[in-house]
Amino acid sequence: MISILFLYLIPGVVLVWISAGKLEKYSVLVSKNFGLSPFFIGSTVIAFGTSAPEMLTTLFAAMENKGGMIVGNIVGSNITNIALVFGLTLLVLSIKRVSFKSNVSDLNLFLLILSTLVVWGVLSARPFYLISSLTLLILLFVTILIWYKSNEEFEEELVENDKNAILKLAASIITLIFAAWLITEGAMQILSNFGVGELFIGFTILAIGTSLPEIAASIALALKGRYETVAGALIGSNIFNGLFVLAIPGLLAKEELMMNTWVYTKWVQLLALLLFISLIFIIFLKISKNKQISMPINISLCIIFFSTYLYSLVLVFE
Repeated sequence: MISILFLYLIPGVVLVWISAGKLEKYSVLVSKNFGLSPFFIGSTVIAFGTSAPEMLTTLFAAMENKGGMIVGNIVGSNITNIALVFGLTLLVLSIKRVSFKSNVSDLNLFLLILSTLVVWGVLSARPFYLISSLTLLILLFVTILIWYKSNEEFEEELVENDKNAILKLAASIITLIFAAWLITEGAMQILSNFGVGELFIGFTILAIGTSLPEIAASIALALKGRYETVAGALIGSNIFNGLFVLAIPGLLAKEELMMNTWVYTKWVQLLALLLFISLIFIIFLKISKNKQISMPINISLCIIFFSTYLYSLVLVFE
């Protein structure tokens, strides 16, 4: 247990927080250098990078025909991103007595809820089918194209120039991914001694472990006032998880084997919970565009987000 702590968990946590701070800095520089909006960088580059752990764990789970673990990782990560990651971000800002100020367009809020409904539809029909995977990938391509077409130039004063910013941003994301792997691997080794089932591991340990980059990046960005990038990273991460990560199993042509470990009826309540928390998130971002949210409301929302996450854990155990 001690060796796991020092070989995996402690180094992983240290690397997460160091690389998250670097990611915040270089994402802003890349935005400026390429004339891209903070939301576009957050919803594509950062979101893709912080979703990489989900992609890798889903690929490994698919190769081992772990259908339940795959869905648990995707649905669990998306609930975690909003209920836990954004909840923690709001909590930190509330402690600092700072309000979250969103500038996310209605179109991007619509894309988030649409992708959530599409994922629900695919999971209820045929989740590990090749045609389903290709449909998800096409929708992801269209979404990225919409983001690019609606991109507004980034304008910010007093931001230093760095020609190697894009390489440093890539290095920060890779470090985050490696750190998340360290923590997830350490947690998996500890839990393996307790005989915990794959559904629980997928929804909790894999979901939380692979969401650590989002936690670190969101808090680091929010503390620097990069609210649009935070929103973009979380929205983009959930969309990538649903439209890209869920598409991975179907590309391996092992539908029948994975369906043997996946039962849709067990996930209906969790999918409804994901839709509910996504709607709360969207409403908050919509309201915070027009006015400052008071501290009592921020605290109340933190309670709602954390309670929702805890309730999702209860559903997993039922």
